Amino acid sequence: MATWQAELLERLRAALPDGSVRAYGSLVDGDLDEWSDLDVEVSTSEHLDVERLLDTRLWAWQESVTDDGQVLRLVTRDGRRVDLTAIGSTLVLPEPPVDNAVRFDAALAATRLGRGNLLIGLHLVLGIGREALVESMRAADLAAGTVHHRVATPFDARAAEVAALTSDRLEPETALRAYELYGARRSERDSGYAPDPAGLVALIDLADGG
Repeated sequence: MATWQAELLERLRAALPDGSVRAYGSLVDGDLDEWSDLDVEVSTSEHLDVERLLDTRLWAWQESVTDDGQVLRLVTRDGRRVDLTAIGSTLVLPEPPVDNAVRFDAALAATRLGRGNLLIGLHLVLGIGREALVESMRAADLAAGTVHHRVATPFDARAAEVAALTSDRLEPETALRAYELYGARRSERDSGYAPDPAGLVALIDLADGG
């Protein structure tokens, strides 16, 4: 049975006929599961537009540069995850979403929780919850006109929302609820912000076979 990882690998090879495309990790090891990403290294002299190369839009990512090259950990809008290393070229990314880091942590949390890695998954979820609390703290400051609060404000009730994230069984949807809570709180304070859970929903649906 063909997997999206194998299909995407073949697309990369077809898109870079003069380059080198090498897969590694679970696809090569035969250890794919429903949460697996595609680990791939490309070597070419071309500058590459990542979204054009993958033929899909990105939803969230992390970027680093090492001695081995430029390393991207990507989450696509259709729910696929790709660890892409480029040697001898530059991978060109779109403008990142303003909540890129929170999105990426939510995707990683869903993956960890889906595999039963509860310690790491919960750590990531609580980090997103902390960001939601920060948004409520900022809202409280704006409402009161001060950053000093000697007594409780109406916004203190929102602490229970974050605590409730861990009141049920930890599962991939916990990460989605955390992102949605963060998005709701930030959008109240920032009128120019709109949460977008599409990539996270697609990631969970893809793992569920949808």
